[in-house]
Amino acid sequence: MMGNVWRGSESEVRPFGSRRAGWAVGAAVGALAVGLFVPETSALAAGPTLAPHEAVYDLSLSRAQAGGVVGANGLMNYKLENTCAGWTMESRTVLNLFYAEGGRMETEWEFVAYEGKNGEDYSFYIRNSRNGQVDEILEGDAQMDGKGGKAHYKRPEDNTVALPEATLFPSAHTLAIIRAAQEGQRFVAKTVFDGASKGGAGLVTAFIGKELGADTVPDSADPLLKTPSWPMTIAFFSPKKGNDGEEGTGVPSYEVKVRYHDNGVAQEMEQNFGFFSLDSKLKTLKALPEPDC
Repeated sequence: MMGNVWRGSESEVRPFGSRRAGWAVGAAVGALAVGLFVPETSALAAGPTLAPHEAVYDLSLSRAQAGGVVGANGLMNYKLENTCAGWTMESRTVLNLFYAEGGRMETEWEFVAYEGKNGEDYSFYIRNSRNGQVDEILEGDAQMDGKGGKAHYKRPEDNTVALPEATLFPSAHTLAIIRAAQEGQRFVAKTVFDGASKGGAGLVTAFIGKELGADTVPDSADPLLKTPSWPMTIAFFSPKKGNDGEEGTGVPSYEVKVRYHDNGVAQEMEQNFGFFSLDSKLKTLKALPEPDC
C-alpha cells in the first residue's frame, strides 16, 4: 500500500501548515503482518497473495482547513508486478494544489522499488518534484536478517541507518495486514521501511474494520474487486525521535482510510494530512500477467 499513496516531500507539505508529528504512504497501493515476514514457499503460500495489477486513481480535495488549500486535482498511477523471486512496484502521482491566497503548485512523486519475497532485500528510487523542479531524490537499498538490518542511501547523500529487528518492507507489510484481517484481528502495529524518509524505518499502525463480502461489489465490477475486503485506517509515524512520534506516541504524519481487498488491490482511499485530505477514487484497473516461475 505504501508505494501507492502520495506522500509528498516535507517541503511540499509544509506550505499548508505545520507538519504533523509522527512515515509520510505509501500503495501505497503498495505498501502492510503479524510476526516476521516468511518466504512464500512456507506458511505464506497458504495465506494471501498479491495480484499483479495496474491501477489509476483520480485525486481530489475532500477536506481542508480555512485559509490553506482550497482545491486539488491529480492522478495517481500504480503498478505491481510479480517477478517470481520478488515484486516490482512503480507509482507516479501528479497533484495540483490550489491556495486560498491564489496560485497553484504542481507536485510530482515517483516511486520505483524491488522487494525480495524472502523479506531480506529491497531497493528503491524516489523523486519529488515541485513546479517542474526536482526537490529531492532518495535512492538506495536495504537488507534484513534475523537480527535486524540496515538501509544504505546513495542519495541525497551517502548514509547508512540501522533497521530494527522485524522491520517489514512495503509488500510484506501489505500481506501482513491482509493476513491479520483474514484472521479476525482488529489492530496491527509494525515497523516498516520503504525508503521515503532519510530517517529510516517508521511505525505503521492499522485499525481493521468488519469484512465486506464479495457480494458488496456490483456484478459489473472488475474481477479483481470481486473478493472480500476490509475498511482500514492506517497511520504512518515518522522515524524521527522525540516529539515527532517516537514509538507511536503523539500524532502520526498522516492517516489513510482504505478499502483493501484480499489480493492487495485498494478500491478507494482517503489520505488525511491533518490540514487537508485527499480522496483517491479508482478510475481504471487492469490485471497483469503472472510469471511462469
